[in-house]
Amino acid sequence: MKLIIVESPTKAKTISQFLPDDFKVESSYGHIRDLPKSKLGIDIEQGFNPQYVIPKTSQKRVNELKKSAEKADSIILATDEDREGEAIAWHLAQALGLGNSKLPLKVERIVFHEITKKAIEEALKNPRTIDMNLVDSQQARRILDRLVGYKLSPFLWKKLMRGLSAGRVQSVALRLIAERENEIRGFKSEDYWTIVAILGTSDVKKFEAILIKINEKAIPKPGLRDKKEVDEILKNLKDGKWEIIALEKKAVERIPYPPFTTSTLQQSGWQRLRFSAKKTMLLAQNLYETGLITYMRTDSLNISEEALTQAQSFIKENFGKNYSLTNPRRFKTKSKLAQEAHEAVRPTEVANAPEKIKTGLSTDQFKLYDLIWRRFVAGQMPNAIFENTTVLIKTKKYLFQAKGSVLKFDGFLKIYPLKQEDELLPELEKGQKLALEKIEAEDHQTQPPARYNEASLVKTLEKFGIGRPSTYAPIISVIQERGYVQKNEQKRFAPTEIGEKVNILLVENFPKIVDLEFTKNMEEDLDEIAEGKKQWAPVIEEFYQPFEKNLEEKYETVEKQTLIEPTNEKCEKCGKPMVIRFGRFGRFLACSGFPDCKNAKQLPPTSLNIPCPKCQEGLSAGVPLSGTKAGEVVQRKTKKGRIFFGCSRWPECDYATWQKPEQLKEGKD
Repeated sequence: MKLIIVESPTKAKTISQFLPDDFKVESSYGHIRDLPKSKLGIDIEQGFNPQYVIPKTSQKRVNELKKSAEKADSIILATDEDREGEAIAWHLAQALGLGNSKLPLKVERIVFHEITKKAIEEALKNPRTIDMNLVDSQQARRILDRLVGYKLSPFLWKKLMRGLSAGRVQSVALRLIAERENEIRGFKSEDYWTIVAILGTSDVKKFEAILIKINEKAIPKPGLRDKKEVDEILKNLKDGKWEIIALEKKAVERIPYPPFTTSTLQQSGWQRLRFSAKKTMLLAQNLYETGLITYMRTDSLNISEEALTQAQSFIKENFGKNYSLTNPRRFKTKSKLAQEAHEAVRPTEVANAPEKIKTGLSTDQFKLYDLIWRRFVAGQMPNAIFENTTVLIKTKKYLFQAKGSVLKFDGFLKIYPLKQEDELLPELEKGQKLALEKIEAEDHQTQPPARYNEASLVKTLEKFGIGRPSTYAPIISVIQERGYVQKNEQKRFAPTEIGEKVNILLVENFPKIVDLEFTKNMEEDLDEIAEGKKQWAPVIEEFYQPFEKNLEEKYETVEKQTLIEPTNEKCEKCGKPMVIRFGRFGRFLACSGFPDCKNAKQLPPTSLNIPCPKCQEGLSAGVPLSGTKAGEVVQRKTKKGRIFFGCSRWPECDYATWQKPEQLKEGKD
């Protein structure tokens, strides 16, 4: 009997379908060894040697796998094709005692980027040994994260508040969100204007044109800033002759997007489906383990020749020759940090169109598979072709521009639609005279940068080289679980009060730990370990020595921050003063006699000093109120910590909204 060990029961079940009876497939149920939870688990004096243990939750499974191994003729480790998977394979070999005197069995390692019969058979023909470079890279990352977490977290407890944590990568993500918040707070909005003319004739349908030049000088971006100048322009434009001086029509092609990488899959999962990065990866994991998509942790855009051939055959058969390419389209990976020789995320069989397999999937699984399938197939279809029209109109010293766009051939848009509408212009000619129907100045305000959402945060982490494909989702999850950030009413990340305090403390005292460039360089070091170019222990030592020295100094020099604010309120249970304390989800009222008195409650809601619109409407309609005036809009929180705005007279008045009244709108991504 040949024993194959994988990480997941679902993966084991799928693989079993492709193997003869003399194979047995077992699952380890994930990691079976890790650093201990109760102590550091790293012997710093002995070259940072990790002291792995088998958790109690895994011991039973390890014993079961040992029994199966004893009955096997050979053992094949078939964990995932990346650093994490390689490390799991190595830990399995160590924990099960594979290859030692007691169990001198032939131990092989196989990898595959998709769970199909052909891929499994090919992998079995080409076994290899465990790649210790990949294992060392994963170990180095785990040790670095443990050192930072176990050393910095107690510092936060002592200097700020118990229960806090820091992390080598999570703290950098928190810094990005906190600094963006500071940018928004410091932003000063300015007015600007654009001048729009409505033009036409008795024979020409009205259309809009925008002022772009005065005396051949371009209007500065984003628009005119001087209201007096705007008024003068409007005055000058009320009379005059309008003439088309140039008209250009040209075909513009739009290229399809490449197939998904882990990063772009998480971004599109949010943008199109409103799935969090964590949810997207959980769904993708399931689709991979059931054999529907290729491995979902990748930063490569490579596509196998077989998959390209499948795509072309499917497109010709289902959409016709006009929608097929003469030669397959190949995408080049742009990221300098790309690693792990995987393919892009794609369907394992193009013939498995979404509607064909819909019945076997949950609603969310289907949505994500549909997105992956369409993205891949669209990439092998022709460009979409638009006809763009640009018209220049002159009057006096002013130059106006009008643009139109019409889709002439949908190409890849046939199966991967994008948000777009035809912007039609009437039939116009160079030299044509036009009549001014209306001229106006549109008032705008400059906007602050947008807070990060799931998609833009993943994109930024990737841009700066923070983390790797497998870590984006855990990073985003952990800073939310710690209560350092929360999503606002627009589902964008904002730091909590405690998150901002943690960030300030780390930035001021451990700038290297939360430095983007330093973290990026560390990721590159880990890549070089994986490639066999560096040894892991010296990399860790180079980081740890200055880190430990700085930590010792900060314990002595940094004063403990007071997070307790006095109030004039008395505790209704014991009569002692109530104080404002910090908790995981912000400030709350608590008795100063804690722990003898454990009385605690929410702070009164913060008023926005805005009358409740529903109360005001009721007063206008003659509806009597219990008070003498309308209620005020106050800020409240749901049980899950999400902020909303409601009436101070609740429950008498049930006015509520997610959108902050008179709130400054955020900028666009």
